[in-house]
Amino acid sequence: MSSKVFHVVGGGPGGVGAAYAAGKLGVKPIIYEAHGALAVKPCGRGVPLVGDLPFRVPGSVVLNRIRFIKLGVDGRWVFKAGGLIDGVIVDKGGFLEHVIAEAGGEVFYRARYDVRRGLVRVGGEVLEVKGLGVFAGGFPYYEGVKAPVVQYVVGNARDVEEDTIEVMLDTRLLGYYYVFPQGDSFEVGVGGFASFNELQALLDKYMEKDPRLSGAKRVVREGAMISVGGLRLGYVNGLVKVGEAAGYVLPLTGEGIRPSALSGYTAAKALIEGSDPIRALERAPISRAVRVQSSILDWVKTLSLEDRRYILSNITPEAHAEVALGTLRLYRLIRGLKIKPSIALRIMAIVLRG
Repeated sequence: MSSKVFHVVGGGPGGVGAAYAAGKLGVKPIIYEAHGALAVKPCGRGVPLVGDLPFRVPGSVVLNRIRFIKLGVDGRWVFKAGGLIDGVIVDKGGFLEHVIAEAGGEVFYRARYDVRRGLVRVGGEVLEVKGLGVFAGGFPYYEGVKAPVVQYVVGNARDVEEDTIEVMLDTRLLGYYYVFPQGDSFEVGVGGFASFNELQALLDKYMEKDPRLSGAKRVVREGAMISVGGLRLGYVNGLVKVGEAAGYVLPLTGEGIRPSALSGYTAAKALIEGSDPIRALERAPISRAVRVQSSILDWVKTLSLEDRRYILSNITPEAHAEVALGTLRLYRLIRGLKIKPSIALRIMAIVLRG
């Protein structure tokens, strides 16, 4: 390990991805986390295992193995299928701690970063953060469009499958309701383009209509904002923005752990190797996935509810998975677009431009 250090502001997936790259390249990562623990922001904790993660997910942090996805549109279930997504639900805090340990990183908790002055308070000492590093401050520092999410952690739901993710798309919200397993409990939530209060009322109504969930014990209620407006690359006081602060969330699905971690890893690797981190991020496959999903979302916003419903209900399960994961192999996508040629051509044009 060299005497140099790599500064990481924020201990979320983006910052931890950067720390991992630094550690593996022989530079000690120092993480400044504003909160008293990692993984404070609520999320679905889903991590698709699609081969692009730079680090492994150890079995010790896996809460559930996902084998099936059940998808519906506007209250009607369209399909349940296996073999589309190989993924896991993780103990997010344990996962991030594991990656930091693998990187040989050091974490300072309750170390809040002053964006205006580029200073961080560690204990009673105020330090200037300069040199090699990334800024992974999360959605509060994102400058694009954000969408709220509200969810309950449900403790005793009946007949909910522990190896299945349920997603009910809502064409009006341009979002979805979801049921994600979380060990022996479940997360039930909704996200979309509405206010927190509207989403809360919609979620309560959705749960009341589902006999599996209507009487379930609601252990915790949580809420957060999700950065869904696409990439906003740049710097904060000389630190490269990564993770959700830079827009590394897949806009159509809200998936953030994997995109954020990949952005941090890519930027840190470029910085340490002496290349342009912004250019490296622009060229990264995960950046293309965010750009494509952002363009699709912007286009879908212009469509009628009927057209939205038609598209979502008639795309094959395989094509849904291609779009959701951001893998977007065009030949697979073409075979999965069993819809009007004019609409299929528009989607393919967006993918090709990405």
